[in-house]
Amino acid sequence: MDTVGLDKHELPPTNQKRMVAFINHFVLSTVHFLNRFALDCENKFIQYEHKMQSLEASLLIIEAKLASIDALKGSAAAATTPSVPPSKTTEEEVAVTDEVAEVSVEEESAGQEKDPRYERYFKMIQVGVPVPAVKNKIRTEGLDPNYIDAFL
Repeated sequence: MDTVGLDKHELPPTNQKRMVAFINHFVLSTVHFLNRFALDCENKFIQYEHKMQSLEASLLIIEAKLASIDALKGSAAAATTPSVPPSKTTEEEVAVTDEVAEVSVEEESAGQEKDPRYERYFKMIQVGVPVPAVKNKIRTEGLDPNYIDAFL
């Protein structure tokens, strides 16, 4: 097409209805595309959020397992230290066992002062649920997660 010698003022005007139809079609197709794109992005974000939540839960479980291993290492180190044979009981050992008995009595008395709203969380900890996960559960229910630290 040779448009160099064509005068644009001599061309007839375009039909307005046809122009409006083209613009409407363009706007509708663009909006449809953007809506699909936004929906796809939202679905991917939801999938990534679920993956992150599962990874976070796994991480909490692994951290709890590692913490228990560190506790076992500490108790194993205490068990490997040389001890006095059982036949040689001294007054110091008797005093230490008395102190341990007093501490256990104090723990039992502290257990009686527990808030009944927190009982199920203590049961969760006894069953083996990681403490950070229990604290998150307490926080979601509107209670103070630091309350259980006094009893651990």
